[in-house]
Amino acid sequence: MGDTKNIALIINASNFERQKVVIKAAHRTLKERGGYTLYVFSNYGAFYDDTWHEHGEGAIYDLLNYMTFDGCIMEGNLGSGLLANWIANKVKEKGTPLVTINIEASDAPFLTIDAYKAGYELMEHLIDKHGCKRINLIQQDKLDVISMQMKKAYQEVLEKKGIAYDDRRVQDRQVSIQNGRNLYQEFLDLGIGDADAVICVHDVMAIGLCLELEDRGMKVPEDMLLCTLNYSTNSIVFRPMLTGADRMDEDAVEAACDLLEDMMAGKAVSRENYYECKMHYGTSCGCENYDESAYGERYQELILSKVEAATQVSGMMQYNNALEKVDSLDQLADNLKGMLEGISCSDFFCCLNQSDLKYIVNEESERKMGQGRIYDKTMVAVTGVSQRTGQLKNVAFPVEKLFPAEAREGDILMFLPIHYKEQDFGYMVFLNEYFPIEIYNYRICHESIGSSIENLRRQMIMKSSIQKLDELHMTDQMTGLYNRFGLQRFRDDYTSGQEFTVAIMDMDGLKKVNDEFGHLAGNHALCIIASVLQAVTEKDELLVRYGGDEFLLLSRNVQPEHWQGLRERIDRILADKVSRRQIRYQLGVSIGYAMSTKENPLPVEECCDLADQAMYQDKSNRKRMRQAEV
Repeated sequence: MGDTKNIALIINASNFERQKVVIKAAHRTLKERGGYTLYVFSNYGAFYDDTWHEHGEGAIYDLLNYMTFDGCIMEGNLGSGLLANWIANKVKEKGTPLVTINIEASDAPFLTIDAYKAGYELMEHLIDKHGCKRINLIQQDKLDVISMQMKKAYQEVLEKKGIAYDDRRVQDRQVSIQNGRNLYQEFLDLGIGDADAVICVHDVMAIGLCLELEDRGMKVPEDMLLCTLNYSTNSIVFRPMLTGADRMDEDAVEAACDLLEDMMAGKAVSRENYYECKMHYGTSCGCENYDESAYGERYQELILSKVEAATQVSGMMQYNNALEKVDSLDQLADNLKGMLEGISCSDFFCCLNQSDLKYIVNEESERKMGQGRIYDKTMVAVTGVSQRTGQLKNVAFPVEKLFPAEAREGDILMFLPIHYKEQDFGYMVFLNEYFPIEIYNYRICHESIGSSIENLRRQMIMKSSIQKLDELHMTDQMTGLYNRFGLQRFRDDYTSGQEFTVAIMDMDGLKKVNDEFGHLAGNHALCIIASVLQAVTEKDELLVRYGGDEFLLLSRNVQPEHWQGLRERIDRILADKVSRRQIRYQLGVSIGYAMSTKENPLPVEECCDLADQAMYQDKSNRKRMRQAEV
């Protein structure tokens, strides 16, 4: 066992599906070769505004100071070059061999896709097949290897085709959905809104831009072709299917392991290393020559993982009542153990700074952190369980060990920080052959623990985190309104008295919008209707998405004039939105309502039936009026 090599896998990526693929590929590759233990360190953004945040998410990298690894692989996912260099320098200070994937860092050997070749092919495809003359290129802010290669291909193909290069059409942007949404307005401001095609090096930017175009009534690819060079498998579930370079992350990880083994053996390794990729032409650039069946298995895997993630969130919520009553660290530890075991996570440790324990249980008014250290020399596993230790509680161990057990060949360990805002308390260790929790829910777990620890100090145990999970369970993800779970949760607050009103509202013509403009336009139309209904809903009323295109409103207001004026208020706000957004299809809402009063008390169910009947009568009347106008 003394010959076992410890390998650190550092991931600074925001795509949870990608994280899972990379972690599994690295573990499988090293386990097949034998003699390795894999330590995974993951963050969700430790650089903001070009500033390194040592605390919070960035705290987990402080553990690199305490343990010497035999080798290190860093996966960038086009992440910040500043972050990559910070980590690379920390690793190289100890003389640890380092290989990076998809990002260039501090003279370390890097492995990346042949983006120049893919970019060249993509540019020629857009120009030769689609006749594009005006192509906008959006690169990753703080240029990464792939962005630089794409820009080179972009310039060379334009020159080859005799198309003038325009500096305005090449822009650098920080990656986010919102920044992608902002792109089109920026194009208009820069005078380049006439683009035939847009290439976003990062797929997140392409998705954001696509969503914005939909909001403006534009369609992809009819009104604008849209491509990416960072084609993520997660984009398979996005429509229209994105065009881009198929990254083959599993192959890249295996190639990185080969490079790292050569470096650890003292062999010379080239600084620049490339692995093959292929262009995947999807509907976003007007192409149909892709084999969607080839992605069927991965598509199903993605869908099932999202279903599993939602199931796990529901499992976590089962512990809400118990967590709300926690008033000691021991109770918090017991409930954390119950929550994780309840969703099939059987090997984990919650490790906190020894010096923080008295602060956490309110025995000290101030924290006594030593010399700016993030982690103490002695950590305490306040709770944990594994096959090799059994259940444990309050076990102290030196931070150099990282967790209160011995690592073995073939182990995979994931480390996530426990923090609240800028206060760091320790870290979670998940020890498994595989990770039974979806990566996204690991995030919910460790963020909830940090929030809970701080709330415990104020006797507000986990209320903020529980509320977030509760809202996720009760919220319709498309419109942001409450769903039927939310209706069930809050219905009695509005209907327990004799006087209340039930209003049912149904969108007119959703099928026509779907048929003529597509389902994305239909989803957009539903969101517009939801926003209008929100605007007319009073603070003391409950609005829910009741079904596909149906909404329900509960109110204690039983004044007839209030409800008689509802139509006018909805029509006025809806007309304004349609005009401002220049929407090309008609939008309308049919309304019906029923009241329970002291003079005529009715059960909720009967009010719903009466309101539903009135709504359908209104829909029929409105349809006859439209036909008469024609």
